[in-house]
Amino acid sequence: MSDPKPRDPDLQKALESLERTMRDAPRKAPEPEPDKNPPRAVVIQLPLWPEPVRGAPNTLLRSAFFAAIHSKRRELGERINPDEPKQGVIIAAQDGIRISYAGDQLNQYDADVFFEALHRARRHTLGTEGFFTGYDFLKAIGRAVGKLNYQDLNNSLRRLRDGRVEIAWKINSRKYKFEGGLISKHVREQNSRLYKVTFAEEIRDLFAPACWTQLEWDERMALKGKPLAQWMHSFYCSHAEPFPLSVAYLYEKSGSHRTLLKHFKSDLKNALATLEKVLGWKAIWEGNVLTLMRQPSASQIRHLNQKKAGIRKRKHRELTSVSDLFG
Repeated sequence: MSDPKPRDPDLQKALESLERTMRDAPRKAPEPEPDKNPPRAVVIQLPLWPEPVRGAPNTLLRSAFFAAIHSKRRELGERINPDEPKQGVIIAAQDGIRISYAGDQLNQYDADVFFEALHRARRHTLGTEGFFTGYDFLKAIGRAVGKLNYQDLNNSLRRLRDGRVEIAWKINSRKYKFEGGLISKHVREQNSRLYKVTFAEEIRDLFAPACWTQLEWDERMALKGKPLAQWMHSFYCSHAEPFPLSVAYLYEKSGSHRTLLKHFKSDLKNALATLEKVLGWKAIWEGNVLTLMRQPSASQIRHLNQKKAGIRKRKHRELTSVSDLFG
């Protein structure tokens, strides 16, 4: 075969230059393959309780935090340094719960507002804004629609936002703590007049397992305007089994403004009469000790049955271990 024809010198130089450029160019790292199973974002929500009930933290139900009083409130907290926030006062609470609070005293109306706002937030991610109309909200808490009731709602949401609370509690050997305002943010939009409410993610700790109760909302609304009856309904619904309590204990934990215990006992008897008439609850007195009988909720019945089953299993294991000694 004959030798190939010589290349054009200019073409040869261009090819050699291209080879050097390709050889010396930095090599690009291969693109990583997309993760077929990317990690899912953690969604922090309240428990999804059913529509007829309202979820409520036991720490607040078992204390004087939402006091059994009417509209005459006290300003709680002490300002030691004018440049620093108020120091909270200790709120009477059941053993195992410690509450410190600074702000306008909260009552059972504020409890209605708080529980309803939580109810609307339960389907959304905590930390995001929830929207509602004042008309719809007032209807849900059993209030008429009017200028003064809108003002009451605004003031209650402000109290829940501005009050500073610290709650520490222990249950089933686990310790919990919450600090801040019960509502993180609250505004009423000027154009649409919509209410915008935000709960911080930390509010979820108040709804840890065995730390909250489902309140029958129609029962609570039937007691509207009777703060001590409402407080007792919340307090006793947060316990599965009836147990005796003294008048003095209920006086302290309810946050009553009564100066004398005998006057509170008179209020207590009126509240018990309301609970018996409206809900069919029954009071049993032994001196100044009260046992309040009521029908437990479906979830509480399941809890009691599980508790009884656990006791039977434990007794069976104990009997079996004793029989082994004589086997």
